[in-house]
Amino acid sequence: MEKVKIAIVEDNSEFAQNCANTLSVMEEVDKVEVFSSTEDLSQNHQNKFDLVFMDVVLPGKSGIDYIKERSDLDNDPKYIMLSTLDTDDALMQAMKAGAVGFVLKKDLKDIKEVARMVMKEGGILSPGAAAKVISFFRKPSTKETHSLTPREKEILNHIVNGYRTKDIARNFGTKEGTVRIQIKSIFKKLRVNSRVDLVRKYSRF
Repeated sequence: MEKVKIAIVEDNSEFAQNCANTLSVMEEVDKVEVFSSTEDLSQNHQNKFDLVFMDVVLPGKSGIDYIKERSDLDNDPKYIMLSTLDTDDALMQAMKAGAVGFVLKKDLKDIKEVARMVMKEGGILSPGAAAKVISFFRKPSTKETHSLTPREKEILNHIVNGYRTKDIARNFGTKEGTVRIQIKSIFKKLRVNSRVDLVRKYSRF
């Protein structure tokens, strides 16, 4: 398997280096480089990266603005936002700009698992970010979604974003059987019969 190249764009040098040290020991990783700003990354972008972990608020151009400018380019890296901004606007702007992941730094437990999830599944939202997405559903039904527990709302978000049962179980550190029971409860409360019905009814994108 071809190894991946990772960039970290973060102005907190200690945090960035800790992330780089953790990622660099992964068998799937070829190299990890750290940049303090989007301008710094731009000057070195000839070194092609597969994944880019990027802060939202940076000196100079923001991480989101940088991604927006590159959204039409082919074969660009997958961008995962690492942020302290726990706001709806930051999350949705990042997703619209083209980021495939949004992880709140307070939720970050193992950056290796975040990288693996993106490499295998194509995207990721941390629990703190995922809980916000449900409020942006295209056809929200207040009575229906309010009947869900906080965990069921997070599971619903994962389902509409294409995650499999075993991936959801792994993300929450629980058993697949437990997740299946919760999914059945979601189906019953939202009056649907399948995952396809959920995506059709509740997916915003």
